[in-house]
Amino acid sequence: MLKNYLKIAWKVFGRNKFFTFVSLFGISITLAILIVVTTFMDHLFSPKYPETNRDRCTFVRQVELTNDDESSMMISAGSFYFLDRYVKKLKTPEMVAIASNSFTSNAFVEGRKLPLQFVYTCENFWKVNEFQFLSGEPYSRQHIDDNQYVVVITDATRDAYFGEGQQAVGQWIEVDKTRFKVIGVVKSVPAYQNFTYSDIYAPYNTSKKNLQEYGFTGDYIAALMAHDKSDIPAIQAEFDEMAAGIKIPRSEDLYVLNVYTDTYLGVITRHLFRSDKSEVGLFYALLIGAMLLFMLLPALNLINLNSSRIMERAPEIGVRKAFGATSSVLTVQFIVENILLSIIGGVFGLILAWIILRGFEATNWIKHADLSINLKVFFIGFLITVIFGFMSGVLPARRMSKMQIVNAIKGEV
Repeated sequence: MLKNYLKIAWKVFGRNKFFTFVSLFGISITLAILIVVTTFMDHLFSPKYPETNRDRCTFVRQVELTNDDESSMMISAGSFYFLDRYVKKLKTPEMVAIASNSFTSNAFVEGRKLPLQFVYTCENFWKVNEFQFLSGEPYSRQHIDDNQYVVVITDATRDAYFGEGQQAVGQWIEVDKTRFKVIGVVKSVPAYQNFTYSDIYAPYNTSKKNLQEYGFTGDYIAALMAHDKSDIPAIQAEFDEMAAGIKIPRSEDLYVLNVYTDTYLGVITRHLFRSDKSEVGLFYALLIGAMLLFMLLPALNLINLNSSRIMERAPEIGVRKAFGATSSVLTVQFIVENILLSIIGGVFGLILAWIILRGFEATNWIKHADLSINLKVFFIGFLITVIFGFMSGVLPARRMSKMQIVNAIKGEV
């Protein structure tokens, strides 16, 4: 029986090519956009190279200093002094990694200026994050204690400075009039990984600033890696207790310290909703609601198209009823046609999404982006498309099944 349904559906698609094209176009474009957007979201928020341990980390990204009446306020990243003296000494985390915000530095190659992103990190940076080393090794605590001027660079930096595929480990690179010895080369990091993205990584001892100077605001952020995700609440509790114990002299202009540690998405939702707590649940609710609303549009479009198509197919329906086709048979036939149309549109949508993502990577608009399609995301979107395909066929099918044979043959719907 299903084989007959599919044969009839295929003939119907071929007979009304314009309707088929419009329907497939709407379904494929909708699913392609959904896949592209969710692929971006997946790469932004899910643990990806090299931040593969992100789901068991909390981050200290913002420090706020104010006074009692909040008439004055300063908000920035944390200072190295604060993160090293207080945060790094917490007992609950397995490890704490400290890194500066990236900043632009300049190197010169054959008289040509080469802008590079530069960060300073501690030795734990290479343990919390899982970089792919193409050659060499990361710097260690010993390099820092010995005040060695060493760096780890990306393969893109190696190719731009030393030449494509050339040996870089053991060579010297000069950045902002400071010479560093290259001890490692890693696979380039996508620009949307904002804790680990850089072109050059240097140990914090090479910074020209006095990092041990007293103060709580600065240019550094920290990642606190838990032994297990279940330890994150304990880390936050210990962090809050530590922060509450810091007493800033009231003689200073800003003496009230507000600081927190939260998961990666928790930090983002705090900023997004301007909240003093994580709003991850609200974020996902809005995201799912927007996705369902977006998927509802092609379903409504299909309902309208299918309803108008009933008038064109009324004589056919009347003849089939006259030859004994029951209302249930005709209803199933109509629903099968819609589901088959959704499946074909889904395949085209996947192909179109793949082309868009490959084209986006080719433009290098986001440096080193690696936007592979998450098949889980695709199958969820595809399932929703099929469900909406089913739903968009139910109402027209019910209307069709109630047609009187004589009226249907005459085209009087």
